Amino acid sequence: MSRRSLPALTRTLAGAAVGAYAFLDDLVLGPAVVALAVWFPWYLVLGAAAIGFTLVNIACCTWLQRRWQSWIEGHGSRLETRLERLRHGRLLRRPVGWVTRDSDILFTIAAGLIGTVIVAAVARLAGSRPLTRRRILFASAAYSVGFAATYTGVGVGIDDLLRAF
Repeated sequence: MSRRSLPALTRTLAGAAVGAYAFLDDLVLGPAVVALAVWFPWYLVLGAAAIGFTLVNIACCTWLQRRWQSWIEGHGSRLETRLERLRHGRLLRRPVGWVTRDSDILFTIAAGLIGTVIVAAVARLAGSRPLTRRRILFASAAYSVGFAATYTGVGVGIDDLLRAF
C-alpha cells in the first residue's frame, strides 16, 4: 500500500464508521447499554452512556462537517433517497421540516427524535452552510441523553424482572 492511498483508506474507514454509527446505533449500542444497566448501577450506566454518546455524536458531526464535500459525493445519493422517504412519511414529516428551518430548538428536537448525525446530514443537504458548534452540541446532548435514558430504563426493567423470579 502506498503512502498516498493510506489517507484515502483512513477517510473511507472513518466515513464507514460514521455511517454505521448513524444508522446502527440502536441495533448495536442499545443492547449493550441494556446489558450494562442489568449488571451495573443504573445511574453509572446512564451518566457514562450519556456522556460517551454525546462525545461520539460531536466527533461524528464534526468529522461530517469537515469532510462534507467528499462524503456527500460518496454517500449523498443513498441519503437523499432516505430523506425523500422521511419527507413524505407520516411519522417523520414534521421533524424533517424542523431540520430545514433556522431554529436551534426545532433542530434539537428533531435530533432527539431521529438521531444527531442523520439530522446534521439532512441539514447540510437541505442548506449549504455548515452547522454551528452550539447546534451540534445541543443536538448531540439531546439525542444522547434520550438514547441513554431509554436503554438504561429497559435494562433496569429487565433487572427488576430477573430479581422478581
